[in-house]
Amino acid sequence: MMEVLLLILAGVLLGTFTGMVPGIHVNTVVIVILSLLPVLMQHFSPFGVVALIVAMSVVHTFVDYIPSILIGAPMEDSVLATLPGHKMLMEGRGYEAIRLTVIGGFGAIIVSCITLPAGMVILPILYGAAKTVMPYLLISVLAYMVYTEGTKEKMFYSLAIMGFSGVLGVLVLGGNILPPKYSLFPTLTGLFGISTLLASLRQETIVPPQTLDFDESNYKSSIVAGSVAGALTGLLPGVGSSQSALIVQNAFKDKSEREFLVAIGGVNTSDAIYSIFALYLISNPRSGASIAVEKILKEFTIHDFLAIVAVVLITAPLATGITLKLARVSVNRLASLDYPKFSKYVLYFLFTFILVMTGPRGILIAATATAIGLAAAITGVKRSHCMAVLVVPTILYFL
Repeated sequence: MMEVLLLILAGVLLGTFTGMVPGIHVNTVVIVILSLLPVLMQHFSPFGVVALIVAMSVVHTFVDYIPSILIGAPMEDSVLATLPGHKMLMEGRGYEAIRLTVIGGFGAIIVSCITLPAGMVILPILYGAAKTVMPYLLISVLAYMVYTEGTKEKMFYSLAIMGFSGVLGVLVLGGNILPPKYSLFPTLTGLFGISTLLASLRQETIVPPQTLDFDESNYKSSIVAGSVAGALTGLLPGVGSSQSALIVQNAFKDKSEREFLVAIGGVNTSDAIYSIFALYLISNPRSGASIAVEKILKEFTIHDFLAIVAVVLITAPLATGITLKLARVSVNRLASLDYPKFSKYVLYFLFTFILVMTGPRGILIAATATAIGLAAAITGVKRSHCMAVLVVPTILYFL
């Protein structure tokens, strides 16, 4: 028992690291763990290593909103939070934005565990039905997003942005330009991170003093929506948290950005845990972490399933406390910085990191993605249309 607890703490530290450092994903660490598996098995039990991976996956889904919201360096699972989160940052409420995603993540874990008995019966049935309607649902979402722009001119621009983003997604995800584990980092960073930072520099944006105050509204409906969407994401092949988040975003179009941030936090965390639960529910691994769990445990029994639920419940309060503490420290430091200069340093860091990780091809992808993101900003259409970079390949996958 003590060994498992120590490995959970190690997973918490690793999840904090992967969450705080842009471009480092949980799957990158999972690959390292699998390569070291023969050595690890000599010193630790198989379930101890699994507990480390599960804890790391859960904590990552909490912490990775900090760089996404504060410096505009998103990963796939936090990309849609960049835009409303950055808006709240410019209102002096960056800490509240991060706290809202934490509420969504922690709430999703509680809801998922409470509803798990019903989910074990219902979700495998929905799994089969949802696969047939998912492409048409996503097409409808894209069409509705274009329609909401209002004027014919903006609808044309939004359709063009979607088209360019979709083609980029097909090329990046299906063209073998880069290894799959690295391809999304320059793409999403360009579309949502670098383009946002360049637009801020162009307008000489100054980050206002940040407050640690927050709104104490009730977000139950947002938590439930994020939990359900994340559960389906964790089970369905080809659908990531960003695609589900896009559906949730349109469902919350008439509600506040606060409710959306809670929902997106729930999607991300629920997706992470249900992709591992899928090993038992549908006998199919749905993420890098779940593939590693399957390789380590060989046979996934009900006892393993319940033990993983326990690890998730142990990890959740640790993830919450660490994220809120790091968020408080980060926004306090950010308020004292020269933001235009800081933005330039972040841009240098991102380009350097992309070059080191992905080479000249990654820089070309990032530059192309940045141009599309800037086109959205210049034409005045919603930057969320750029999510077609992930949605269009998903639609083609199902069709």
